[in-house]
Amino acid sequence: MKKIKKARFNFYFGLVLVLTACSPARASVSDTNPLFVTSVFETSIAAIVATEVALESPPIVGTTTIPPTSTVIVLSPTPTIEETVQVEMSPTPDTRPLPREWAGWPVIPSISGAAKEIYRDGIAKGTDPYAVSVIGDCQSEPDVFMGIYETDRNPLSSGEQQLVETVSRFAGSFSRQSLGVRDGMSAPTALSPLWSDKEFCEANESPLDCELRIRRPSIVFVNLGTNWKAGASAERYGEYLRQIVEKIIESGAVPILSTKADNVEGDHSINRVTAEVAYEYDIPLWNFWLAADSLPNHGLDVDRGNIYLTPLGWDRRNYTALQSLDAVWRALEAE
Repeated sequence: MKKIKKARFNFYFGLVLVLTACSPARASVSDTNPLFVTSVFETSIAAIVATEVALESPPIVGTTTIPPTSTVIVLSPTPTIEETVQVEMSPTPDTRPLPREWAGWPVIPSISGAAKEIYRDGIAKGTDPYAVSVIGDCQSEPDVFMGIYETDRNPLSSGEQQLVETVSRFAGSFSRQSLGVRDGMSAPTALSPLWSDKEFCEANESPLDCELRIRRPSIVFVNLGTNWKAGASAERYGEYLRQIVEKIIESGAVPILSTKADNVEGDHSINRVTAEVAYEYDIPLWNFWLAADSLPNHGLDVDRGNIYLTPLGWDRRNYTALQSLDAVWRALEAE
């Protein structure tokens, strides 16, 4: 795999853009397993998709290039300064859904050959195939993001043996406090040493770099976007997100990007850009936005600014995150 060129970013600009949506208060998670069907949702996304068509950026080219079959025919027996050639193109069509259609992307991601290559390279580098990390704000802390699966309130039933096996495989990852998760964390602050835990992280080491070094995960959830100031450039957010993705890939881990249920930016541009980055790097995207769409008020708590989730929203988020992890690791391990 070609080495991905690093981009340079101005962290101090990013710090100004941070909107601290998190607070010390913690949302409760119900003990009951949500009734959820991954393949069917009663959703009305046509308007969103239509809006995204208007807002769409130029098509993004993925990192996986499929070489064409070429036939070269010299039309003149006498060599000339400029030889004329005829090329017969027969590329394999890219059938992936486009970023402008992000609202209709499946909730549970599929795995590409590029992701499998990242995973294999990572294992060769020494990543831990039984470790998962999370990069995010307070809504990614263990008490609200999958931590319940390592408590006596685990809502999984005996009939969900496959998911029980996934919890067992990554035991310790769900209840662990990631060094890449902090109240108010955003895409730029995840890259800023000013936000690192000084007890565990080295000087000039960002929360992201610190977590990758200490944990050596093989899979990383990236749950960002809520702490982005309304009206700020979504394209700039995408630049920070690309740098995060590149660092994760370089460490040998497979990133799982996630869409968010809220729309603090007002035009769903953060979810669109997130889909663009997932498409560009050909990595998994867990479409939580679609999973939450069938819930009342999209799973958002009206009394908390339509930013935090309701108990039903937290349940749906935990369950579909676990389903996504289950699908990803099994596909990565498959021959």
